Order: sequence, then structure tokens, then C-alpha cells
Amino acid sequence: MIFQNELLKNHTTFKIGGYVKFFSKPKNVKELVYVVKLSKDKNLRIIPISNGSDIIFPDYELNAIVIKLDEMKGINISDDIVEIFSGEGLPKLAIYLENYGLSGFEYLYGIPGKIGGAVCKNAGAYGVEIKNLLLKAFVVNWEGEIIELNSSELNLRYRESDLLKYGILYKAIFKLKKDNPENIRKRREEFSEIRKKTQPYGIPTAGCMFKNPSGNSAGKLIESVGLKGFRIGDIKISEKHANFFINLGNGKAEDVLKLMEIAKKRVYEEYGIILEEEVVIIK
Repeated sequence: MIFQNELLKNHTTFKIGGYVKFFSKPKNVKELVYVVKLSKDKNLRIIPISNGSDIIFPDYELNAIVIKLDEMKGINISDDIVEIFSGEGLPKLAIYLENYGLSGFEYLYGIPGKIGGAVCKNAGAYGVEIKNLLLKAFVVNWEGEIIELNSSELNLRYRESDLLKYGILYKAIFKLKKDNPENIRKRREEFSEIRKKTQPYGIPTAGCMFKNPSGNSAGKLIESVGLKGFRIGDIKISEKHANFFINLGNGKAEDVLKLMEIAKKRVYEEYGIILEEEVVIIK
């Protein structure tokens, strides 16, 4: 259940990251409680991930335990109320719920994350965010106790929440809308086509690097200062969408951070706008 010296680049969508001292993939809430309690007893720093998107791990070894939730799976449907465990991926989930005539997750179809990260970051696309769907969150707190939280207690906001103040999500309850499966499918396919045309697809990225400033697009700002295609080492700013950095094969976290600083500096010098990171940077 607990492994030592795990290479984190194998567990992120960006394929970046050095070793972590301890690593765990609990399959159920009982195992998650055990790992959290053991980590607390050993005074270990706990870093939870679900799919490993939207996160940058350092190149050096981390003295911590990374808990990956991607094996905590389960979906239970009761009318328009759906219970979903943290390890369920958004793309497969959207198709599964579509077959039951349940709408909401088709908007999030193209996001390469799982429920754990989606709730934590209030994932959203095409006008729909997790906060529009979420009713309750069930969490293993940092003491290893199971607690239940209402959506309002998480303070869900633009690509942020207070979830990690409480602990690690293991399942969540959502209220969806009923619709004809064919209507849902058409929306999903439409959003998927838009995403494929406008964002890098099928290559290692972390997702969006920066939050969109109010009234602006981070990608368009970065593009406008001439950084599309700019590269340091094997990390390159996508020529398709400048708010995505791509790993060409052997990318390093230090090069990602350098590239982020260049983008922030250029945009600030040109527009006086401070770009705020959307990705989580682990140090």
C-alpha cells in the first residue's frame, strides 16, 4: 500500500517530477484513513493528487508522501443525484452519465482530470463549474477522520477551493439535470471538437498554466507578447494555445518555472497585468 522512492513524472499528465520518499494508492476509504493516520504519526507531509494534472512537482526528491486517488472508484445513481468517488475520470464519467440522461459533466468532458482534483480546483469549462453541480463532499481530514461538508463550506471559486484546509476528498455528491442522451452527446462532441481545435491534444501538458485575468485571456496575453512557440530545454509554450506549456520529452520543472517567469514578466511589462498561476507548484 505504501511504496518508497517513487518517480513522480510517471504519475502526472505533464510527465515531470523527481522522486518522492513515500507513495500510496489507496483503493478505498479504509485504506485512505490508514495512510493518513500513519503519515500523521510519522509527521510526513501529505500531498494528495488524483490524475496528476494541474500540478508541477520539482525535479529534486521530496521528503513527503504523495497519495494518489485514482484507484478510488465508484458511481452510484439515484434519480438525478449521483455519488462519485475521487478516482473517477471526467471524460469517462461524462459518457457514463450521458447514457443515463444526466447532464452537467459533458461540459467538463475534455478536462484530463478526475473528481478529486476537479472538486479541489473547481474545474470548469464552457460556463459550467463543479460548484454548479456539487451538493456534498466527503473528506478524510488530516487527523484521519471522515467528515461531511456542504458545497458552500468549500468556498468554491475560480479554479480554487478551501478543500485542502479540511483534508482529502474521497467521494462527492452531485445534483445533475435530466436531458435526452442525444442532446447531451451532441453538446459533448461539440465541446470536444472546440477543445481539439484550440488546445494541444495527446501530448504531455499540465493543463492551463495561468488563470484568466478578469476580462482577459491569459493565452492571448502571452501570445501577444510574442511567446508562442518559445522554448527552454524541452518545455515549450504551445503554438496552438499559449496558456499551455508542452513537454517535448525530457522536460524539467526548473525550465517550466523559468518559462512561467518570462511569461509573467513580459505580460506585466506590456500590460501591467499580473498573471496568477492556475497550476499548483510543489516545492
